[in-house]
Amino acid sequence: MNNKAHSRMSRHWSSDPYFVDALDKYTALRNAGQKTLELDLNAIEEVISNRDGPAYRLFDAMVNIKETEGDEGYRGAPRILLAILEHLGEISKQKQTD
Repeated sequence: MNNKAHSRMSRHWSSDPYFVDALDKYTALRNAGQKTLELDLNAIEEVISNRDGPAYRLFDAMVNIKETEGDEGYRGAPRILLAILEHLGEISKQKQTD
């Protein structure tokens, strides 16, 4: 395992800006009344297998949650899923503007 992946997995998800910032954006959108999220599946498929992409970031965070929280604590699993949805939405928006 490379050092970047190890350092990312060794800290709690709530200390990782990748998830915290995305969750803040998601919350702001919901508070502003947004009810839907449009996803560009082609854009997502282009990045989904990248080692630092959403799938592996989600996997690493879920492992961390399993090890540190179990079924209690910050309720991290639902929160990181919402953060990932925000990232997938951003990936979709970026593809539309390219």
